[in-house]
Amino acid sequence: MNSPDQVPAPPRDPAGRRREHPSRGLVRSAGPDDWPIHRLLSIAARLDERWINRHLTQVGLTKSSLDVLEAVAELQPANVSALASLLCISKQSLGSTVRRLHAAGFLAKERADDRRNADIRLTERGESALQAAEDLLHQRPHTGPEAENTLRGQLVDHIHELRQYEAHHLFP
Repeated sequence: MNSPDQVPAPPRDPAGRRREHPSRGLVRSAGPDDWPIHRLLSIAARLDERWINRHLTQVGLTKSSLDVLEAVAELQPANVSALASLLCISKQSLGSTVRRLHAAGFLAKERADDRRNADIRLTERGESALQAAEDLLHQRPHTGPEAENTLRGQLVDHIHELRQYEAHHLFP
């Protein structure tokens, strides 16, 4: 039972956020249990990226460069447009990462048939770095296979929904 000094907690909406209290406006949360999904995703991603970056220094990579190596391995041969689309980043942002990975010997670039683009492939050094990075990532703390599979499925669904929304709506 609430004492006269305590205001009852407002009900939660379907996304887990607290709704506005009828007489006191929006109630601010004190912790992750009350945060909106977008903040949970952002903070989880930052913490994950921080852990990964600290460990990938051993193989000369960052989380961003690992994402590119994984995408190149998936699409080989790849081009900048296809990689940027897959990773949801601009071609300009991707270009600097590709140039760094190429200079470090992780990627090879060959002129494509149309001469405007380059085919991008992993080198042996890139394949070795990717394997070493994957081995390091297996040491990452996790909550267990069942929870991880559930989260993976939900994130995949979320990504598909957002990509479909973007495909059908124009943005400035």
